[in-house]
Amino acid sequence: MKKTWIFVVAVLLCGCNRENINAQIMNEKLYVTIGGETRTVTMEDNVGTRALVAALQTENITYLADDYGNFEKVGHVGQSFPTADHQITTSAGDLVLYNGNNICIFYGSNSWSYTRIGKFDNLSADEVRQFVKAGQGEVAITLSLQPIQTGIRDFSPEENDKGPAYTITGQIAPQGYKGVVIQNGKKRIQ
Repeated sequence: MKKTWIFVVAVLLCGCNRENINAQIMNEKLYVTIGGETRTVTMEDNVGTRALVAALQTENITYLADDYGNFEKVGHVGQSFPTADHQITTSAGDLVLYNGNNICIFYGSNSWSYTRIGKFDNLSADEVRQFVKAGQGEVAITLSLQPIQTGIRDFSPEENDKGPAYTITGQIAPQGYKGVVIQNGKKRIQ
């Protein structure tokens, strides 16, 4: 009897987790960050997007993407997701899963068999091209379920020399220290 109850509880928990992921897909946004700028995506509800959301609940995904065919930025995301491919014609702003382990962001159009992840919110085709740096080569793309706010910016050399710098653990950063430091109340990378 005890084993039966454990099984029932496990099934209910799995069902709740799946419902939570489905609710998250329907109610929340995917955040895409490139070059310090973040845009939102309304997600599709399918097996690939649900798996992506589950992975993003653990940690953000950052991958490198490059131009392909003068219509998309595509890159390998370092893991595989289940697919629900069907023939679609993409347009600027579409995000799709390709071969289960590549994410494409379209700034043009293409017809192929993809799993649709979603579409950027309120961006024109020109704004999408500008955001993804279309035609400018490789970019780092971060996918997250919350906006990324680093608070880190570049400093002029004069600002870097004012006062002691501290590590993020509160210790004075030794000379030649490499990493994130706090100096004059501001974070920076040295």
